[in-house]
Amino acid sequence: MVRRMRWLIAPAAILGLVVAGCGSSSDDGGSPAATASNDTSTVASTTTAGDSSAPQCNDDKIRFQLSFFPNAQHTGYLVAQNRDFYKDAGVDVRTIPGGPTVNPSLQVAQGNVDVAQMDFSEAINAKANGADIVWVAQTYQQDPLEYVSLTRDFPMSDPRALKGAIVGTQQVGELDPELLGMLKQAGLTRDDVTMRSIDPSVDTLLQHRVDVFPLQVFFHISQLEEAGIRYPEDVDILDPNRLGVAVAAQGIGVNRSFYESHRDAVACFLAAAVRGWETAARDPRGAARDVDALQQKGLASPEANAVNVEQTLRIVDTSVDGREVEPLTLDMDYLQQSEDRMLDAGVIRERVDLSDVVDPEPLDRARAMLQADGGQ
Repeated sequence: MVRRMRWLIAPAAILGLVVAGCGSSSDDGGSPAATASNDTSTVASTTTAGDSSAPQCNDDKIRFQLSFFPNAQHTGYLVAQNRDFYKDAGVDVRTIPGGPTVNPSLQVAQGNVDVAQMDFSEAINAKANGADIVWVAQTYQQDPLEYVSLTRDFPMSDPRALKGAIVGTQQVGELDPELLGMLKQAGLTRDDVTMRSIDPSVDTLLQHRVDVFPLQVFFHISQLEEAGIRYPEDVDILDPNRLGVAVAAQGIGVNRSFYESHRDAVACFLAAAVRGWETAARDPRGAARDVDALQQKGLASPEANAVNVEQTLRIVDTSVDGREVEPLTLDMDYLQQSEDRMLDAGVIRERVDLSDVVDPEPLDRARAMLQADGGQ
């Protein structure tokens, strides 16, 4: 299985702590409620058959695997945990930290956890390899990856500037689809750039080991600012979202066996998660304190978390074409385009039928639940 190594590697210490939430859930159920965007042609929503009623949950347990150590990229889920939104929704959620050696899709596929935040590419590769994972929500509506250079050292006004550049990568094997897409736009090939394997710290850029750094907005912007580099004033940015080569990143995958027997629980989990993200959007500073409370000690300062949460929220509530969208929206056009780009780049080895992977029903029912509860 090809796995995209796109997510930050934490500083030194490994979190041995399993962070716990609380609540309740169970049952069977199924589908529509409110659309997540005004553009219903691209958003999977109320067109599928099934039970459109709000779910009823009563203490079902859910093992929820994070994509990495708890940090700002998980903001809405951590807010839901820290403020007992899962408990309010009726689900008993045990939030399990990830790490550099943890593959969330494998954990879900093997039934070691029930639900996980994972990369879309991981879910596709897992499906292609025989795992049955249901994709029920898209955490990031934009690609969190940007390619940045220090303006003073390597001016980069458009992708043509990549010719001859040393570009950092954490990915083994093929190029990131975003980079490949930008090279093609500029009439360049893989041979026009030099790829250099790097650690995930912006020190790689600041110490001039690379000209161009693959920046994750939910973590690296605060690192730049702590080093005295103003973002975006002091950097040049190639943003895949603006250049039309964005790729869907993290979302929520569920073990299908668990999903089939706990449909209400999955919908209740998503209702609490939506509430967590909406709460964070209304009060980013308060959400940063929730992240502070649950992250590994020393992973990021409170000041850094304030920046990281703000940047995370930017890619959670706005689509690649600039539309404001509801948290966790499933945009089928975006997912299909992402699959095409990943296949072209070799990040996934074969195409899968997304209708067999993506299921909007639990998110629709989650929204019905929130509407019935007056948004609480």
